This record gives sequence, structure tokens and C-alpha cells, in this order.
Amino acid sequence: MSVICANSWGWVLDARAKIDEDVKRCFCLKDGFKETKYFKCGFKNEFFDILKPRIQLDVDSKKDDFGKESKMESTGVDLQRRKKRKRKHRDLNIGEVEANIYHDKIRSVVIHGSQALLDAGRQCGFFIEESIISQKPSSSPIPPECHLAALSDLAKELPLSHDSSASVHTLCRGDQDAALDLFSSITENPFDCACEVTFMKDKYLLPARSRFLLSDITRMHPLVNSGEKYDLIVLDPPWENKSVKRSNRYNWLASSQLKQLPVPLLAAPGCLVVSWVTNRAKHRQFIKEELYPLWGIEVMAEWFWVKVTRSGEFVFPLDSQHKKPYEVLILGKLNSCREVEESSSAVNTLPDQKLLLSVPSTLHSHKPSLSAVLKPYIPEHPRCLELFARSLQADWSCWGNEVIKLQHCQYFTRETQ
Repeated sequence: MSVICANSWGWVLDARAKIDEDVKRCFCLKDGFKETKYFKCGFKNEFFDILKPRIQLDVDSKKDDFGKESKMESTGVDLQRRKKRKRKHRDLNIGEVEANIYHDKIRSVVIHGSQALLDAGRQCGFFIEESIISQKPSSSPIPPECHLAALSDLAKELPLSHDSSASVHTLCRGDQDAALDLFSSITENPFDCACEVTFMKDKYLLPARSRFLLSDITRMHPLVNSGEKYDLIVLDPPWENKSVKRSNRYNWLASSQLKQLPVPLLAAPGCLVVSWVTNRAKHRQFIKEELYPLWGIEVMAEWFWVKVTRSGEFVFPLDSQHKKPYEVLILGKLNSCREVEESSSAVNTLPDQKLLLSVPSTLHSHKPSLSAVLKPYIPEHPRCLELFARSLQADWSCWGNEVIKLQHCQYFTRETQ
């Protein structure tokens, strides 16, 4: 279970536990109908082994392998040079001013809520004592190289198919190459346990009853053609920002492109829509003032994902001007649909300013699952969809141009059952 404990402030989550739960019983699809050999997988611990705040890690990285400071630093030469540099004063731009105002408004909630959740998590034994943390942080394994986004771009050259009957490809035992329909239809694992499949010579783990579509934003028609309507839609857009554009390591989308998403065509009546947002004021404003109104969604609440180390420290200083130890989730409902809420006693009213506190993954944009915390606010047996996903979940449909990236077998350990 991903929820370690909960109180009036929110939840303490174990993100890796949810991943492990989805792959605790697996089989290999290509084995066909011969005697099934089951095995158990788990997400590698190293990807969640954050022992110190990121700013502390940066300081430690300047030391050599023996933990000694470099010669330049120990002699103070570098410090003297820094003193000679004249720092240019720069006034904050409008976005930075708005970000500070927002931070000041929610700061008290983050501090007091995090402390209460940390206390509850420590009582459960979830957080480790700072005194037993190794002085040198463990190094994360190198993730496998991923070409899925590039392949999605190449797939745009394929002719479009509007045949709704071909919108879902259900995997069968003995499938040797499930990649045949990978870019033109939804791929579905119909089995009650995870299965190992081979796509383009790489092995991936697909959780039980999961579905996915690998494509870019211009090729989402199989999702619409399937006719499925979803009770919960979670979006994790690749927001545009200067550092991402400079690094050229990750794909990003301009805010205006998000308006192309066919969310109104995919949403069931009363659908709960949740968007992960960076701490830039203009992105929050875009979601609340442009995107949600365009889709007919009423903003209901804002939640905060607070990122901490394994000992419970914020991964970044709370008042850092560059990076904050939290991200924002904006929750809304399609057309508010109050009559849908009132007619269903199983669906609770969304509370505002809740906290999700967890140790984050070291992998880029690897968010914790929201399944458990959103369960009280959606119907029983919900149909759930994640857009811009980079991993899969049992009983969910997922879409993105790297949708199975973090399902690669190299991210997992394996043991025979």
C-alpha cells in the first residue's frame, strides 16, 4: 500500500511500494501456453535513495573520493576570487514576484502540515534517523537509454487509421512481437498479473489490466476512437522553462499546445481532472484561467506534493529562490457537476490545501501514484487515465510519447517465485 499514514493535513506516501505492488507477480508473455513460470519484481531501491538535501549533495560533490576539500577551496583561493566579483543586483521580474507572493501564502501550510506528517511517519518507522545515514550518498544506477520519444516522432509518418475497431490491441500469450501495433493502437494487458513483453528488442513490465498508447500529441485518436470515458484524468505536462530549453535533454510543450488535448471527449460526467504544475506562476494561472475553463472544468482545490529525504528533510530549502521542495496539483471537476456529486454518497467533497509527503525518485518527472489518495473522491471501480505518463499502473490507461519508459526491466530487480 502506498499510503503509510494520514492525518488532517494529508498523507505520507511510499511511492516505490505502489510500483512494487503492481509487479509482485509477473510472467513472460512469449512463454505462450506452456507451464507458466511466475516471478516477482521490485523497483530498484537506488532510485529512491535520497539521503541528503540536494543542496548538501552539491556541496559534497565538490569533495574528492576521500571526503577532503579540493586544494583550491582549502587554501581559500576560490573564496578570494568570489569576493572580488561584483554581484549585479537584478530586480525580480513579474513572474518571480508573483511566485514569492504565492509561496508566502502557502508557506505556513507547508511547514505545519509537513511537520505533522513527518511526526506521523516517524511513529510508523517510515523515516530513518539522520544519525545512521551514510556520509557519502549512494550513487544511482544509470538508467537505460530511451528512444521512445524519437520513435513516436517517426511514427507520425505512418498513415492515420480511423478504424475504431482497431483502436485496442489486446496482448495474447505467445505474442512474439507486440510492437506491430505499438504506435497505432492502444496496447492492453488483459491478465490479472503483470506480464513481461518485448518491444523492439527491449523488455518491459506491464502491470495487470493496464492499457497504454505510445504516441505524440498529434496521434491521440485511438484514445478517442475507443469510446472510453474516464472518471479520473491526471496530467503531468512537460512544461516549458528556460533550463529545459537550454539543456535540450527533455521534450517540452508550449502552454498553447496543451489546448489540443481532447480532454472533454475523454471525460465522463463529473470527471475529476488533476494537473501537476511547476512552481511558475504563469503555469498555474494558465491552468486555472485558460485551460480548465476551455475544457469546462471548475477548479475545486490545490494540493501540494512535498519532497523530503529519507530522514525527513526538505530536498531543497523551503525559501530557496531557485527550487522549492514542493510541487502543486490543481484539481477540478468537469462542469462542476454538483448534481453528480450529490447523487453519489460514495464520492466525498474535495478538500483544499492537502499535502502529499514522500521521498521523490531520482528519475526525471517520476511522480508518485495518486490512486490511493484520490479514491474517496471518485466513483467505485473508476476508469482512470494519465496523460504524459512515463510509467504504467494496474487498472489505468496511460498515454505519452515515453509512456512505458520507466517500465523497462532494467529499472527492476527480479526473483523467481
